[in-house]
Amino acid sequence: MSDFFSDPDNVLVFDFDGVILDSAHLKREAFAALYDDQPQPLRRAVRAYLGRRGGQPREVKFRHIEAQILGRQADEASIDTLCRRFKADVEQRILATPAIPGALAFLDRHRGRLPIYLLSATPEHELREIVARRDLAGHFDEVIGSPPDKVTGLGQLLNRHGHRAGRTVMVGDSYNDYRAASSNGTGFVGVTADPAASPFPADVTTTLDLHGLEAALASWQRQASSSGVS
Repeated sequence: MSDFFSDPDNVLVFDFDGVILDSAHLKREAFAALYDDQPQPLRRAVRAYLGRRGGQPREVKFRHIEAQILGRQADEASIDTLCRRFKADVEQRILATPAIPGALAFLDRHRGRLPIYLLSATPEHELREIVARRDLAGHFDEVIGSPPDKVTGLGQLLNRHGHRAGRTVMVGDSYNDYRAASSNGTGFVGVTADPAASPFPADVTTTLDLHGLEAALASWQRQASSSGVS
């Protein structure tokens, strides 16, 4: 069986926060901090929700928190205000946050060997600015943010470039990333620093960080080959 990177028909699609940059926890804390004025039970509920809902657009999270946890209606102007407060709080910290171990070396090693894309729930104009300022744009064939949601975004990516779902692997750190891959029939490798708290089904191939991504992709390829996926 050939190496994953020796086949030009194979495709990689990366999430951003928690996969390329070590920023997922930073963003969860910034979300939670916006509700520090709430009673402790509500603060705990907000944090519990944020711990389960990585990989979703911030507007979706704010609407859920406002309506389902705080029990109050929020119009578009209120959601927009929350989004702007969130962006202002995290913007500079995102620019300084370290990369996930192994991420930059992995991208350097495999740049140009096969199509590599970035797909994030971060608003696209903001994502492109961060990627450019972190000097990462040259590592990706396309940088895609929200809208749309990741399920739709991944499907549109496959159609736009004519990639086969069975030869495409999404690399993500949240269940929403896994759901995007499953909904589109692509492969998936999960990144989870704590396997005991993995959000993924037990049969999903995972890696602690991107130092182990080559081995994880080789494992995924063996499983796909044995199951006849192509």
